[in-house]
Amino acid sequence: MGILNPRPKLESDEVLRWKARANHVEGPAYSLYGMKSAAGGQLVATNRRIFFQPSRADRATGGKRWESALDAIAGLEVVEPDGEPFAGGMRKRLGIRVAGGVEVFVVNRLEQKMAELQALLLSS
Repeated sequence: MGILNPRPKLESDEVLRWKARANHVEGPAYSLYGMKSAAGGQLVATNRRIFFQPSRADRATGGKRWESALDAIAGLEVVEPDGEPFAGGMRKRLGIRVAGGVEVFVVNRLEQKMAELQALLLSS
């Protein structure tokens, strides 16, 4: 993919269906001066799962990989601004609802990305 974002690692029976640059808002364990922050990387969807892969730089500083099976996703939602400056909290963000709560991602063209992901979830 590039110097910062490695090529997504797919399993032998997976097909890449969608990807976008994104920042994953991570909890207090990944914080800057006690505030939430976001790890840069890419959000990737295949025919079986969706996952966040941190960039090489963010992985080196503690950014974590996240993934969920497509059938475990309960829905997508808009996460309203919360004022967290290092976590994209000054803008609306993408929320992916899973059993453990909502995973939050900062993406450009939020409405477009949500529509693309929604279509992908409905087709699987």
